Amino acid sequence: MSELLSQTKPMPAVSRRLAIIVAVAAIATITLSAYAYLRWSAPPPVPVQTANELLAFSLADYANVEGVFCKAPVTGVTRVLTPLELENEFGIRIRLVGVTASGGLVDFRYRVVDLDKALPLLGSHENMPGLVDEASGVTLIAPEGVMHHNILEADRTYFMHYPNAGNKIKPGSEVAVVMGDIRVESVIAQ
Repeated sequence: MSELLSQTKPMPAVSRRLAIIVAVAAIATITLSAYAYLRWSAPPPVPVQTANELLAFSLADYANVEGVFCKAPVTGVTRVLTPLELENEFGIRIRLVGVTASGGLVDFRYRVVDLDKALPLLGSHENMPGLVDEASGVTLIAPEGVMHHNILEADRTYFMHYPNAGNKIKPGSEVAVVMGDIRVESVIAQ
């Protein structure tokens, strides 16, 4: 055996390079084939329906929709509403935008007065309301997981706390509440 090994010549440099190129090509082919198999064999994702598609549903129909209830209407065109129009059209009454914790938090409270109207707008944890300081344009987004409900119920008040970095929203500030394409303006922070 040692005679056989001692008589073999080292592989030429061209052959080593060719062997490395072939090995890399084989690994790339296997990787791409596995990716293609996994990608094309997976079932297609089911699109989450928007509120625009679900507006004609009754309350009982929401139980039949897989996953989240729906998302707020997103059409690319912002609709500006007053707090009274929000209550009349979507069944949500804004109770409070209050600065608390020495200015470090903004407490947002709302009441669901008409559940059928409120579900298309707030029936999903994916679309939490954002608060915009109208003077500076700063938007406050609630941290993940602060929606204080599992499902919406009629005649119940809900609350969310937003970090107010830099105390951008102060008592007396005009605040806009944004949910998808719906923007409720001129809510005075307390």
